Amino acid sequence: MNFSRKDDKEVPLVSANLATVCIESLLYGIFLILFVLSTYLLATRKLTSEKTPKGKSLTSLALRNPLIVSSLLIAVTITAHWILTCLRLFQAFVLFQNGTQPLDFYADLTQRTEVVKTGFLMASLVLGDAMIIYRLWIVWGYDKRVVIFPLCTLAGLSVCGVGITYQFTQYKPGENVFLSVAGRWITSDAVFTLCTNVYSTAAISWKIWRINKNAQKFGSRSLMSALGIVVESAFVYTVWTTFFFASYQSESNLQFIAVDCWPAMSGIAFMLINVRVGLGWAQKNMSSAGNTMQSVRSGNPRTFNGDEYPLHPVAINIQQAVHTDADHKYDYTVNKVYQSSNTAGV
Repeated sequence: MNFSRKDDKEVPLVSANLATVCIESLLYGIFLILFVLSTYLLATRKLTSEKTPKGKSLTSLALRNPLIVSSLLIAVTITAHWILTCLRLFQAFVLFQNGTQPLDFYADLTQRTEVVKTGFLMASLVLGDAMIIYRLWIVWGYDKRVVIFPLCTLAGLSVCGVGITYQFTQYKPGENVFLSVAGRWITSDAVFTLCTNVYSTAAISWKIWRINKNAQKFGSRSLMSALGIVVESAFVYTVWTTFFFASYQSESNLQFIAVDCWPAMSGIAFMLINVRVGLGWAQKNMSSAGNTMQSVRSGNPRTFNGDEYPLHPVAINIQQAVHTDADHKYDYTVNKVYQSSNTAGV
């Protein structure tokens, strides 16, 4: 998605688009590996878990899982975006005016391939933001109040995505996109997706930290590694979005690289969590807290740091938010503990 015909001395427009093909191809390769790996791991876990209910195939159950469906959709949109990036390279240097005017080609935002590519870009961002909101909803125990704000920003991103795609069809050669309506749509896109990801990541992180603090009172293993999974993924996406926003506001041709690699970075951030879930890291860390608390709830003696302590009556409310796929715990388990009476030795 190109925004200006301005030929910067440091980063010429054509050079920026050539670099985009290389960098986006590299990032797409990373995304593709993560996508295939996560799909394989999740499918393997499913095959080795409980038997599929009668009358239901593994494929039908998988297609009912929002995370699996969203992974496939994101893979389609990112792949289509990358294909169009490569296609535009051939158009610029081979097909358009026999390859003699690549600058004119890349500066023309009304090119059909550019408009369609922009549509796939926005679809990738919307899907990525929708899934982090879904994870937020799961971790917070299906509390609708916590997702009101990110749903509003997601709606804003969707509207801006349609708006910027339409504006590109109305673009006139020589028009300053930074001062036009298209420029305002682009700025809004970056702000909305940043708000969604920062808010959702902060809310998820706070919830996991609070759970970890309560769970460790009962000798549970730390959940900080699970927290790291979420933070690392969000950090990758947030840094790249900030890079695009800064380069766009400074009217640098680096924005061309940033925006075309944006879908791949969004997919990588999403798949980083899926791969860890597929490997069982997140589930193992989360479920350890649940096992400890269930033992406390049973009233049996429990070993903490090698010492056994008889437990007095304890009232524990365990709140779980678990995404299931055919009775198989898939995404997150969240436990919240309240101690209503003293426990000896704890």
